[in-house]
Amino acid sequence: MIHDVKQDSFSSLVVGKMHSGRFDCDMDVILRGGEALLPYAERCAVYFEEMPQDVTERLMTCSLRYYEDMKQFRDRDDADFPFDVTRENLRGYVTPRCLIVKRPPDEAIVGFSVELDCAWEKSHGLEWVLRDGEVLYVGDFMGVSPWYDRRVYETECKSYIDENFTIDW
Repeated sequence: MIHDVKQDSFSSLVVGKMHSGRFDCDMDVILRGGEALLPYAERCAVYFEEMPQDVTERLMTCSLRYYEDMKQFRDRDDADFPFDVTRENLRGYVTPRCLIVKRPPDEAIVGFSVELDCAWEKSHGLEWVLRDGEVLYVGDFMGVSPWYDRRVYETECKSYIDENFTIDW
């Protein structure tokens, strides 16, 4: 599934490519742990492509919270902002660009993050972080690790997982 794997010439990262049938796009796969991480990254890529429906629904719900929060700060005459994003058409407004796989403390647990472009936040994008079938973070891209202690997601990496979360302007 992951192909064209090579060392990035500008950093210590190993980068590959994959095609997402789920989103019908090509995306990068970043291996933060070297090429030896490739078999584990393959498992993460398969999980991303075959995500259970409940995980997909959770990602959609949280991504729409992010959208609604951004929407409240936009003028209706802003031609660059989509005012018609719904659960039914959400996939038309988000595109995964990168699956990020960091060396796990336990390879039996699948954990990764996804960097996505999104039409409502072109500067900061969208990030999804998953571990062991649980959605841990949904919000602007910050490079959140799937391996943080649980309390970090509740304090330092608060996100649209919390239905009451909002950006303070």
